[in-house]
Amino acid sequence: MFGLLALLLAVAPPHFQAGHGWHVGAGTSWGWASTVPYRDCRDCIPPHRTLAHRPPGGTLIQLGNHRTERPPQARLGKWPPRIRAKDVHPGGAEGIPRHVGYAQWFIRSGKVEHYLWLWFGRVHPTRRQLARANAELRTAGQG
Repeated sequence: MFGLLALLLAVAPPHFQAGHGWHVGAGTSWGWASTVPYRDCRDCIPPHRTLAHRPPGGTLIQLGNHRTERPPQARLGKWPPRIRAKDVHPGGAEGIPRHVGYAQWFIRSGKVEHYLWLWFGRVHPTRRQLARANAELRTAGQG
C-alpha cells in the first residue's frame, strides 16, 4: 500500500547542476548534491556512509519532491528556502553523527511538497558553506 501511495505522490526527482566541486545524482524520488562522492543508496535518508566521509568543510543536500497530499501536509512557503546559520542544528538525532550540523525543511510550493535535508561537516557551518549550499540549492530542477 505504501509503495502505491508513494508512486501516486511522486514527481520526477530534482536534478542539481554539477557546479564546481559538487557531485550530483538522483534516485527514484530524491536528488542530491554533495561536495564528496555520494556513497549510499539513491534514496537513503540519512546517508550514513557519505556522512561518515564528510570533511569539516563538506556539504550534502538531499531533496525529495512529491505531489501535494490532500489535505496538504507541508506548510506553504517560499521555494527554495534560504539556509541560514540559525537553521542548522547539532547532529546526534535520527542517526546523524554528533559532529555534523543539519537542517531540514518540509515546504509546499504550488502542487509540490519539498522534503529538504542539508548536512554540513561541522556543527556550525561557515559562511562559505552556507553560501555554496544556497547557490547549489537554487540549481535544483524538478525533473
